[in-house]
Amino acid sequence: MTLLVPTVGANVVLENIVNRTAPQNLILHLFINNVTPANTDTAATYTEAVFPGYAAITLAGGTWNASSARSIAYSAIQTFTCSGVSTDNVYGYYLTQATSGTLVWAERDPSAPFAVRNSGDKVQITPTITA
Repeated sequence: MTLLVPTVGANVVLENIVNRTAPQNLILHLFINNVTPANTDTAATYTEAVFPGYAAITLAGGTWNASSARSIAYSAIQTFTCSGVSTDNVYGYYLTQATSGTLVWAERDPSAPFAVRNSGDKVQITPTITA
């Protein structure tokens, strides 16, 4: 996947680094519209998945781990499991701030779309960012 931090997300990151604004937990969402992340994106750019059993996942700040000197990853694979019949095609994921809802980053999978059709179908993501 190719991760993109759009302008609104870059502003959030910079304000957090200099302690202008407090960091927030991030919310992990799957998107189902056929879009390639771009610098001008906002959270409204993405159509969130709706398959049965889907719910966005809150990623608590204390559970991110530095995996190398320039990379940080969430501590565990996050699994979204379908619990019924669906027509969703998943193209990637995006993260928003928990309180403000501001888009922080998005990533489209180069192998997308992934059909989520039946109960038990899964999409697994381990959010990772490298500086």
